[in-house]
Amino acid sequence: MEDLTLIQIIILSIIQALTEFLPISSSAHLLLPSKLLGWPDQGLFFDIAVHFGSLFAVLIYFWKELTNIKFYTSKLFFLIVIATVPLVLATLFIDELGSYRWSIQTIAISNLIFAVLLYLSTIVGKNTRPNKDMTILHALGIGVWQIFSAISGASRSGTAITGALFFGYRREDAAKFSILLSIPTIMGALVFIISKNSNLTEDRYILDAFIPFLTTFIVSYFCIKWFISFVKQVGYLPFIIYRVVLGGLLLWLI
Repeated sequence: MEDLTLIQIIILSIIQALTEFLPISSSAHLLLPSKLLGWPDQGLFFDIAVHFGSLFAVLIYFWKELTNIKFYTSKLFFLIVIATVPLVLATLFIDELGSYRWSIQTIAISNLIFAVLLYLSTIVGKNTRPNKDMTILHALGIGVWQIFSAISGASRSGTAITGALFFGYRREDAAKFSILLSIPTIMGALVFIISKNSNLTEDRYILDAFIPFLTTFIVSYFCIKWFISFVKQVGYLPFIIYRVVLGGLLLWLI
């Protein structure tokens, strides 16, 4: 992150904040500036800082719900845990899982494929079920869909939302479940990465994290609020179109 300018850090932090919870792949969008514009790779520490910002935004946004003891004895909390299991198991058994720095071609093709799948999920699914009616099998199914997020450009939120929509859940509930599902997913990834890189806890790294963390947190918080409201009223078609355009443009560039 030392080679990045302040403007580049802020721009990349905003990109992370705007794309983490939208079904358009944050990791792919963070990779594109270095691939297309020649920007320095932001590196592992930047990724950790901005993901902490995204995680903190979710915790604050759902603070009342998460601090309510009823949440931890509720069916929804149990289902979030269940939906996290497939990705955890896949991470344990597949060493390469989570390595997203692939080629632009991979990102382009993934955007096209998962845009089509997202579109099909809006057609096939009745999209009338609330999250309170979610079953254990559906939660597991959504968790299995989330495994595909290891593919560069697939999008963690996008795969989880696609799975939820295929099972017939309401558009806004699919978005909310995906965002809540990001809590254990991001926390697990951060714990794993930090445990493998103990020097990241040095004071100079913590100081460097402030700007990307704060920028990502602020933008992410308002993005979550906007996203849930937007998909409830408009749906996912704008994101589908965006992914198709992005995938086609990237293929044309290469």
